[in-house]
Amino acid sequence: MASTKNVVKKVLDAIEQVVMLAAVIALSIIVLTVVWQVVARYVTSQSTAWAPELAQTAFVWAALLAIPLGTRSNRHMLVDIWRGRSERLQKVMFTLASVAVLAICATLVVYGLQMFATSSLRKLPSLGISSGWQMVAVPIGFGLSFIFQLEVLVRRFIAPATVEVDPAEQAL
Repeated sequence: MASTKNVVKKVLDAIEQVVMLAAVIALSIIVLTVVWQVVARYVTSQSTAWAPELAQTAFVWAALLAIPLGTRSNRHMLVDIWRGRSERLQKVMFTLASVAVLAICATLVVYGLQMFATSSLRKLPSLGISSGWQMVAVPIGFGLSFIFQLEVLVRRFIAPATVEVDPAEQAL
């Protein structure tokens, strides 16, 4: 059992690192594209048509990859009203909140896949690629969020000490 937990943790840690790298790359693309657009517009007096679409696509990916990272570190929500209450009440409320997050993530994966199928038929005019490249970020981001929220929920009951506490909460 312990070896299975270690394998699962290593796999999830590796996924988290890949997601973090992809989010950083997406953020870098946004910065470089916007800088290029500013330089092109004000230095050469010509703007590029592809820059806004590329920055928009990278923004969608950066945002939707940041959600699972926040989910795994348990920083996606914090309800102060339950702090200081009994451990049992905290577990019940945490479980209810986690089930709600899981349901929302599952719903967004299902509808995100439908949206992807529809958007794949259209192209981003300046980039010449399918707009599905933007929309596929929804089911991927929320699918990863589902997996990470499930992990946090399981850890909350199996090993509560491994569930990180928000730094703001530690200061109190």
